[in-house]
Amino acid sequence: MAEKIVPIITEVGKIWGRDAIFLDKVHVIDETTFELVGQFSIVLCSNLHGKGFQNYKILFKEVCFFKMIELDFDEIEYQSSFDMVENSKQIIRMIKKNKIRDIGKIDDTFKHYVFRTYDTVFEIIGKSFQLDLG
Repeated sequence: MAEKIVPIITEVGKIWGRDAIFLDKVHVIDETTFELVGQFSIVLCSNLHGKGFQNYKILFKEVCFFKMIELDFDEIEYQSSFDMVENSKQIIRMIKKNKIRDIGKIDDTFKHYVFRTYDTVFEIIGKSFQLDLG
C-alpha cells in the first residue's frame, strides 16, 4: 500500500496554516517521551471560535523516531498542520529491521506523526500523543 497523509482531527478540530501552531518550548521528559508547548491560532482551528490564541501542551509517548527540520526544507506532503502518515514506509522499514534483529521495540501499533509549527516540522514515530489545552 502507498503512504497516505491524513489530517489528525483533535478536540480543536483540523489545524491548518503556517500561522496555526506556534512553539514556545520543547521538553525532553526521558529518552522516549517529549512535550511541545505553545499556542494554536484560534482562527486556524476548525473547532475553535473567536480570535486570539489557545495554549497547548502535546506529549508524545514511546517515541522511537524523532526528526526536526526547518519548515522551508521539509519535503513531506501535507494535508494540515498536524498529520499522520498512514502506511508509513519508515515504520515498515523499522518493523522489518526489528523482526530480523529480534529487537522487540516496534510493532504495527506505532504511529507516524507530522507536527508543523510556524518554523519547524517535527516528524515523530511513537505509540501515542496526548493533547492538553490550557
